[in-house]
Amino acid sequence: MRMAEQQSFDVETDVVVIGYGYAGAATAITAHDAGAEVVILEKMAQPGGNSRVSGGNCVIPRDSDEAVRGFTDYLDRLCFGTTPRPVLEALVTEARSLVKWAADLGGDLHIPEQLIVSGTYPRTIKGPGFPKVPGGSGNFDKYCIRGDADVPPSLRLWNLLSRNVAERSVQVRLGTAARDLLTDASGGVVGVVATAGGRQITIGARKGVVLTCGGFENDPELKWDYAPPKPLKFAGNPGNTGDGIRMAQRVGADLWHMTRTSTIVGFQAPEFEAAFGIFFPSDGFIYTDRAGNRYVDETGIELHEFYRVFSHFDAENVEFPRIPSWAIFNEQTRLAGPLTWNTSGYNRDLYRWSPDNAAEVERGWIVEAGSVEELAERLDMDASVVTATLTRYNAACADGQDTEFGRSAATLKPLAPPFYAIPLHPVVLNTQGGARRDEQGRVIGTDGNPIPRLFSAGEFGSVWGYLYQGASNITECLVFGRIAGANAASTVNV
Repeated sequence: MRMAEQQSFDVETDVVVIGYGYAGAATAITAHDAGAEVVILEKMAQPGGNSRVSGGNCVIPRDSDEAVRGFTDYLDRLCFGTTPRPVLEALVTEARSLVKWAADLGGDLHIPEQLIVSGTYPRTIKGPGFPKVPGGSGNFDKYCIRGDADVPPSLRLWNLLSRNVAERSVQVRLGTAARDLLTDASGGVVGVVATAGGRQITIGARKGVVLTCGGFENDPELKWDYAPPKPLKFAGNPGNTGDGIRMAQRVGADLWHMTRTSTIVGFQAPEFEAAFGIFFPSDGFIYTDRAGNRYVDETGIELHEFYRVFSHFDAENVEFPRIPSWAIFNEQTRLAGPLTWNTSGYNRDLYRWSPDNAAEVERGWIVEAGSVEELAERLDMDASVVTATLTRYNAACADGQDTEFGRSAATLKPLAPPFYAIPLHPVVLNTQGGARRDEQGRVIGTDGNPIPRLFSAGEFGSVWGYLYQGASNITECLVFGRIAGANAASTVNV
């Protein structure tokens, strides 16, 4: 924290937005339309952050008071009571206006016909991620921006929002990294210290600062301290290094949900900084630990909750035996389609996975073996362990019953040579932790009171306290971006 000196800013504006993804865009649009002058600071050379390479879907409650109550109850249960009810009510209630808001911006949020990817694991589904939890089923739907099918949904939404930011002539400063928050004598936030082109600048905020700068997916120290599985790879924006968390702490912000993540399963190619999400296009595959032992119903893990299975720790041997895991799959699965979705992830614009995975076999990313013995040798496993694992699994396929892990009989497909295998890691899409916020988007201090003129939105200090409902982070970006933008624009600097 630094104390600001009167009339000492290099630049002055009404609202400073730190981070330019969906949340930053929604904040800037709303604050501008409320009459505020807005400056966006983005540390990366390319804007968009995690948002631009996300799945691109958001959840919206159905249009009834009963659905709003039911969906709020559902979210409350998923958060295990760690998020105040008024915050969840604000999220759900305000989400009902997103379709109209998008239409006002020139977009069409609609319910896509197909959100179930048939035969793909982990699956993305239209309904609740946790259908047995009361309140989820029948109370909400998943939406995305209608448009060219060749353009990923996340990019369609980003194009809509960034176009509206540009049309409003909001000043966007790329390659400008916020380093600290400036406060006045009362502790209220009045500006930002940033660096750009090797030079330090100060930006004064007459009305407020909104932190929309994402999480800490690419900060090794914070991940080690807070994320349960270790090591944890990342699939999104390399720029998410926890900058906002450190800035907020220095002005007295309280933190919440720091151990919660949205984590999928993926592959870390040595040539790429970010990992690829792995989604099997057919049923003929299993997961094993490093020793070659199968350990889970591979088809029963919710898309965003892989941190739970990878977090298993062997205290006797002092190791995470499932990191990395190995996926062993058959020829039919290899030929069924690419092992990753080419529509999301930071690598989306850098590499296109081959449709039959042949290029990845050639690269050495996928191991090929003509026998169990060769497979075990190439994976550095005991051949007797791998043989026993495959024998038990294939017997379950023949019997139509997985007595070890309860995998559905319809998904039990035998594995036979040639075998293929790929190493798997827990791969975080985004972290949920950060500064605590209230229903008005205000950042809350360790004393329980709002820090004057400091707001937040998006995955930075997300509402998700435990289990995460897929596509809700984007809803949160849009909803709390609008809430924070409106409230920051209306703040009177005293």
